[in-house]
Amino acid sequence: MSVSHPRASRIAVLGTSLVQQNHIGTETSLTTSARGWMSWAEVLSHGRLSCPVYHDPSVPLGWEPSNRPGVSRFFSGLNFGVSGQKAVEIERRLPRLLQSDFDLIVVDAGTNDMMVETRQTIAETRARIASALLNAGKTVILLPILARGIEKWPAGGAERARAHWINRQSIEFAASHANCHLFDWNSAWVDPESEFAEPYAGYSNDGTHFSVLGGFAVGKALADYLETIVPRAPTRILARDDRFDPVNNPLGNLASVLRVQTRTEREQHNHRLGEKLIHPGVGVWVEAICDIDVPAHEGVLGISLRLKDVAPAGQETIALGPFRADDGTLFPFPDTEWKGALRTPPLKLRPGDTEPELYLDVILRPGSRPLEIDVSRIDIRPVSSPVRA
Repeated sequence: MSVSHPRASRIAVLGTSLVQQNHIGTETSLTTSARGWMSWAEVLSHGRLSCPVYHDPSVPLGWEPSNRPGVSRFFSGLNFGVSGQKAVEIERRLPRLLQSDFDLIVVDAGTNDMMVETRQTIAETRARIASALLNAGKTVILLPILARGIEKWPAGGAERARAHWINRQSIEFAASHANCHLFDWNSAWVDPESEFAEPYAGYSNDGTHFSVLGGFAVGKALADYLETIVPRAPTRILARDDRFDPVNNPLGNLASVLRVQTRTEREQHNHRLGEKLIHPGVGVWVEAICDIDVPAHEGVLGISLRLKDVAPAGQETIALGPFRADDGTLFPFPDTEWKGALRTPPLKLRPGDTEPELYLDVILRPGSRPLEIDVSRIDIRPVSSPVRA
């Protein structure tokens, strides 16, 4: 059966490192990354769009980043990106990912094939991937091949010509298949003044992947685009009396603070949100979300919502974690006003009885002028287990 009204809360993403890097997992943490275009689409849609993930240290065969045996992405859920993969390797993973619950999927494939496969082979594999998903009843959003800087694809080289041809094939494929659409992330990524269709200055960290500025631009465009495809969700309303009660309201808000204003003058400041949170019980999954309004400011290097389990083996989850270069330098946030919702990935509370902690972490360049952020509708509550039985 075809899907005509995909759920905004169950958006899957499939592809290469351009997809995987929306989330960063380690043994002790899981982060939606500020370099991630899907991360920003979630934020700028005010939490209406969601690509849910959860911490998972397993290593499924064929899902190892950059084909490194034994290496985990440290997360599962609806981010099906695996770095370093060619289109045929992505195609082989379809049976496993189709066991997951989602209606709409955004597909990236072929960028790692450009130097080793013909344009026809790449286009055919992309079409087979899309067809398999459509035949499974999914709504498919095709992504064209993302343009690269000339340090990765030489000016006037074969890769750039192949990409243009493949992208025209994708336009025609989407136009001829029901429930298939094309979102051109190059429209927000490529500098129209560039002779060789390179990304805007500062949008990429290496000519291939996203920096924070590039992720923000593409994420904003995607959030706007998906408004025409997914139904609008109800406005998030936070009733003051919707409080956690282990008997009558076990899914209620664990926080006692509804609104704070933060004024940051130091290079880095961690704002504790709520004097004390309620502990709902060991093994309970919890997530946090808040609305945020950030003015234009040239010195912002990070604004993150962080949920921390302070138990001895506790982990933490972070919404919009800052992105660092290899030398530790932080990539800047956009110098523009933005507002939205920060939502952490769900966190499973480990053995212990100390209440979890919630922070808003703000990082500014040293010597920057003060920054005032409006934070409201702080909501931390138990959620259903994201792990499929």
